[in-house]
Amino acid sequence: MNLSEINSQFPYIFTAMFFCIGACVGSFLNVCILRIPAGRSIVTPPSHCACGRPIKWHDNIPVLGWLFLRGKARCCGRKISIRYPAVELLTALVFTGMWLLFPAPVAIVGMVFAALMIFCTFVDLDTMMLPDFATVGGTILGFIISVAVPQLHGAEIPDAPWLASAVKSAICSGLGIIVGSGVVYWIRLLGEHVFKREAMGEGDIILLGCIGAFCGWQGALFAIFAGSMLGAVVMIPIVLATGMFSKKKEAKKKSYGGEEEEFDATAIPFGPWLALGGLLYFMLFSGMTDAYFASVAKMLF
Repeated sequence: MNLSEINSQFPYIFTAMFFCIGACVGSFLNVCILRIPAGRSIVTPPSHCACGRPIKWHDNIPVLGWLFLRGKARCCGRKISIRYPAVELLTALVFTGMWLLFPAPVAIVGMVFAALMIFCTFVDLDTMMLPDFATVGGTILGFIISVAVPQLHGAEIPDAPWLASAVKSAICSGLGIIVGSGVVYWIRLLGEHVFKREAMGEGDIILLGCIGAFCGWQGALFAIFAGSMLGAVVMIPIVLATGMFSKKKEAKKKSYGGEEEEFDATAIPFGPWLALGGLLYFMLFSGMTDAYFASVAKMLF
């Protein structure tokens, strides 16, 4: 009995397995998100509390460990951020969704893509920066995977050698890199001209190239527009409220003769919204988006 037969007869086994794998990957991502931007090793020292004591293995079980401890460290009683189980649960759910939505090769690639997007999201939220090894490395990895797994871009050519499908898939990935990075680059230049300030970082440009490598040019464009719309809907009220609060705080400092501080309440990371747009395309909207662009192409040509 092969894996496909086992999956067809006992579908919950693989679903549960990939949920657990996703939770464990999410736990590892938490370590990477915390340590890599700080230039620390992700291997040593082992997981430890903020007080310095090592965390016992049964307290380090993804999601469940936080629940059993009720969000407090066993050794010193410090609060443990809810973000740790949230990242673990998010990764577990996304991995499960990938397995349920796609054939095995595409699902595995989707899990790799999701792990990259989740890592970039939380690092950008914490540091307003995107590590080159994740964005540049992810772009290269996405291109290589596209060659190895032509199904990723629907580039399989029936009754043709594998090489033909691989070349077609590589072209799709390459176009995604070029279109994604190119469009964001011009948006950046336009934003700098209009607002007289940096409207988007270089990391966002490379991140779009990474999304394009995995999702093609259609996915890159979807990520730009969906990310922009979702970011605007969520962040504009928050930015306005933060700006009002910061102005009141500065006025209070001036009235007491305090030292003024420069506080930019409008600076928000765009990377998380691009990553969300890329994941939404990959998991839910690729068919609809590709059909839309195909219909537009027929109308124009």
